Amino acid sequence: MKKNSDFVCYDCFKLKKCKESAVSWLLFFIALIAVISLRAVNVVLDASPIFAKVLWYIGVLGFFIFFIYKFRYDQILHRELDKTGLKDKLLNKKELSEHDREVLGTIVCKLSSKKDKINYFFIFVSSALALALAIYMDFIKK
Repeated sequence: MKKNSDFVCYDCFKLKKCKESAVSWLLFFIALIAVISLRAVNVVLDASPIFAKVLWYIGVLGFFIFFIYKFRYDQILHRELDKTGLKDKLLNKKELSEHDREVLGTIVCKLSSKKDKINYFFIFVSSALALALAIYMDFIKK
């Protein structure tokens, strides 16, 4: 069983700046590839059903890997929030321990991630483009 002092901040809060790990960047790129793959399925379906299936598998597998990572990371933070009672301490304006500050710092770093903003933008733009192309190919081009 881990002690409070064993808490590991995966985004380097202990370095006193919000840096993101190489693993988180790798998984971010896996997620972007998954986004592109799934959005491209409908576009290439008529031209190459086999390639469309490959894109679908790449997309689903990529999201599967990415969300396992995100779920695991979020579970670690939720466990720390439960163990520290940080929400209650903040709401009741109680004093925070050094460990509480590390957990809070990790959450702030996570919420200030540029990767998430890029990811949301990329998903929005690629979804809009895929939707526009699908509408064009299915209804206008015919």
